[in-house]
Amino acid sequence: MNTQEFPLVISPKLGCPKIAAVEEIKSGKSISLIIAGKYGEFTSPLKDAFEGTLYLRPSYSEGEGVREIPLYLTHDPEEITGWNLLSDFSEMEDTRELINSELHYNVLGEDTRYWKVEVSVKKADKGDYKSLLRKVGERYLPKLYDLILRDISGKWERVNYHSIQLVESVEGSCNFIHLTDLHTAKRNDEILDEVLKVKCKRSREEIEKSYLNFNDKLREFISIANDMADKGELDFVVITGDLVDFAFHGWEDEPNVAENNWKTFINIVTGAGKEKAKGNSGIKVAIFTSTGNHDWRLHPYDPNLGDYNKSFGLEKEELKHYEYRSFDSTEYPEDERTKLSREIMSNGFKKLNIDAFADKGKVRLAKFLSTKVTTWVLRAMVGLGLGGAGVAGYMTKFIYLGIIGVVWALVWAGEKYMNWWVRKQVDLIIDNPLHAEAKALHYYLKHINPYLDYGFQYGNHSFIVMDTGADVFVGRLLDGKEMKDIKRMSIEDNILGGSPDSRAFDSEQSCYNWSQIVWLEKVLSVLDNMDGNKRTFIFLHAPPINLKEDNDLVWSNLWERRRERPKWIARDECNLTYGTINHYLSQFFYLCIGYRESELVREKVEPSLRKVDLVLSGHAHRNSEFRIEKEWVAKDKKYEIRIYSEMYSQLLDAGNPDKWWEEHRPVVVQIASCGLQGKTDRDPPYFRKVTMNGKGQIIDFRVMNNGGVVRF
Repeated sequence: MNTQEFPLVISPKLGCPKIAAVEEIKSGKSISLIIAGKYGEFTSPLKDAFEGTLYLRPSYSEGEGVREIPLYLTHDPEEITGWNLLSDFSEMEDTRELINSELHYNVLGEDTRYWKVEVSVKKADKGDYKSLLRKVGERYLPKLYDLILRDISGKWERVNYHSIQLVESVEGSCNFIHLTDLHTAKRNDEILDEVLKVKCKRSREEIEKSYLNFNDKLREFISIANDMADKGELDFVVITGDLVDFAFHGWEDEPNVAENNWKTFINIVTGAGKEKAKGNSGIKVAIFTSTGNHDWRLHPYDPNLGDYNKSFGLEKEELKHYEYRSFDSTEYPEDERTKLSREIMSNGFKKLNIDAFADKGKVRLAKFLSTKVTTWVLRAMVGLGLGGAGVAGYMTKFIYLGIIGVVWALVWAGEKYMNWWVRKQVDLIIDNPLHAEAKALHYYLKHINPYLDYGFQYGNHSFIVMDTGADVFVGRLLDGKEMKDIKRMSIEDNILGGSPDSRAFDSEQSCYNWSQIVWLEKVLSVLDNMDGNKRTFIFLHAPPINLKEDNDLVWSNLWERRRERPKWIARDECNLTYGTINHYLSQFFYLCIGYRESELVREKVEPSLRKVDLVLSGHAHRNSEFRIEKEWVAKDKKYEIRIYSEMYSQLLDAGNPDKWWEEHRPVVVQIASCGLQGKTDRDPPYFRKVTMNGKGQIIDFRVMNNGGVVRF
């Protein structure tokens, strides 16, 4: 059992692994680890403190037995003193030395310190270096390892699952997959059983056939990916957000951090828990992850919200049989949202002056009813020849007092009902599917991936992975900003639509000590210092370009080959910023085409950065492809971005890829969801497979699903 939390290897991890070539390991190259610890101000861990504590354990034994490989430190740990300072990078590896504020202050603790540690396989254990790989037939394929940090006394050990992948070489060809929008959740495996407990209009067989389990779609993808890996056709996978549908299973005062949807995600991708019983042993290649807007959401939403039931393939009446754990402010008296609910209700009632209205209403209603009822009763008594003046006087007083009591009771009940109804409406507003907090990411940051933005190399190729944040509307309000402080935002996108804008690159996000767009510029500036035929990829969750219309005809009319000049899409022609990045978008575009926006002050300017080849994103649950160029507008004396659309992945000239990419890069693409059906893309799991040949040329980046290549 673990008796202490530190030291802790925060990198590499499941969602930010290291890929190392055994050829380089054989020649003595080390693997970098980032270790977090809590030591005194003048105390640093020494090399000897980690002797005999670090090991590699195969993630899959595959019948060969589990043999741990000891690691040793090549020199004493080097403290990272500038962990929160954005400075120039010298290589992509440096991006892992930047620690975001959320991890440091709210997950690990503000007195945490960080060290860079270089480790290598013990010389005596190298032997035939190919034995470190996975052998299938006559081929040596990439092999995944868990990184073990074990107490020297053996009392505890910490496991970083799937954190290191050894490959024969990182030179030559490269095959990777872009996957997105998994929406995993524990309830996805429970809904069908709950629905089938109750008799429905449709037969059991019909319901089972139509039910769409997002978790099963990920399991289906893993099976496809493993088949490719066994054939030597896949090196790694990059997953760009919405890894989970929401973080916690339900509403609790203190959520059990060990049981949440992040754990569900880990179990599925590693084959842990009950996954083997479902026929899933986990993915066999490294995965790199980023976060999406759903990953920032804390609690479950009503699966019957709007038409969301269709995402599960169920009828609304069927899905109502699944009772999700919703928020009720009376059940969670100490929750922050309960306090917010009380505050909203109190302010609302003050503005409406409900108490004064009720008091006046009671008096007026009592007077009105007593007059009417008393008159009616006395007339009835006279007509029946009952009583005299004395009786009538007593009767009048009795009726008046009775009516006052009834009216007071009715008004009291009305007030109670109004309070109950208003509280329910406020709870509904607070418990909405857009509500997000960085707290939802804490388990992810500690157990899956400590980075929000980071980069990695595979040979000469560069991969830049960036967080695009929570939904812009709710995210800004949760930071205490007023409506007037929120930048350009479409109500249609963010309140009524299904593809909300993202907070990506917002310099006011509290999770960073730096600007994301400046971070990206510094990362891109490193690339020109690298040799060889290199490709550059940027991975985002929210897309920089997204077409609002889902109509196939509208989409096809935008294609370059079908359009009269100009081939680019005019701004007033259609909405291309529906559910996109909400900040610094023009700066992002110019960086992708090789320029800092501030440099474009005249017509002829040489690029200062290398162009990005592919920008890959998700979020909108659709397959689409664009490319961008800059154009000098003489009358305005400035540059503007031009956006083009086409089925570029299906028109790539694999016979002359260098020329084709020179004419088309950067290409900006989306991929439909792994888990959910899109409005036009109805057969998940979708993924995009990118293939680079031995010359470093991108020869394929088409969309695929379980049926093979998808044409759209």
